[in-house]
Amino acid sequence: MGIQLKKDETDGNVQDNIQENGNNSFPDINDQNNPESKFRGGIGDGTVDIDKINDLPAYTAPPVNNNMGVGAASGAEKRAIIYKIIGVLIILVVVFFIYRGVTFMTGSGGKDITDELTKTEEEIASDMKIKFEDNEARVRAIPQYANGTITVRSGKDIHVVYLDDEQVGVNSDSRKYRFFGVGINDPEKHALDNMTYQYDDCIVVLNDLMGGNSDTYFYYNKKNNDVFVLTINKNSARVVNMTYFTDYKRIVETLTIN
Repeated sequence: MGIQLKKDETDGNVQDNIQENGNNSFPDINDQNNPESKFRGGIGDGTVDIDKINDLPAYTAPPVNNNMGVGAASGAEKRAIIYKIIGVLIILVVVFFIYRGVTFMTGSGGKDITDELTKTEEEIASDMKIKFEDNEARVRAIPQYANGTITVRSGKDIHVVYLDDEQVGVNSDSRKYRFFGVGINDPEKHALDNMTYQYDDCIVVLNDLMGGNSDTYFYYNKKNNDVFVLTINKNSARVVNMTYFTDYKRIVETLTIN
């Protein structure tokens, strides 16, 4: 109920005005012609119709993203897959190096240079792009019993052997090369099974090189007067040294054969 105190301009009874206003009923807000049906905006004299307010669109809350949990789970799954891939790659690398290590310890390899064994030092140097130099320290590693002076010239783990300045053989203890299908670190039985050198017989010298831990086998061919010499380590039963000589008789000249 609205009460308005207003002094009558004709100095009438104030009570009459209160009574008059009190008897007035509330304005009908649905009456479009009634000025009281206008909603005051509060700024200036502008008014807004009630119907226009009712025509405003209803408030709609923004949609709630229910996929945040799914996205987080998806990201975790991707990271898990990446970690698994990295783990598998690490395992493969480790297995590869283990395989290489085992192969190095138990296997052999290298290029077969049998065709070079009967060539001169100059021809070998030209074919294999090797520069040979004198190597006095290598002399004691050559399995021989010759009556003369042995000298050696070396290059890239290949050693050319001379007897009294005459070339008589080629030696190596490197896995880079193979002679007659035999390579350094080959098991003894494997070496014999794969050897392509044709021999008539074999002379075995026990406790020869490597401080008494190896035996030397002279596989010789009488007709060709050549010999293929293998030194086998007794502890590992593997090839540790190999030499081909073109003059068998001179190489074993001082060796007493019973």
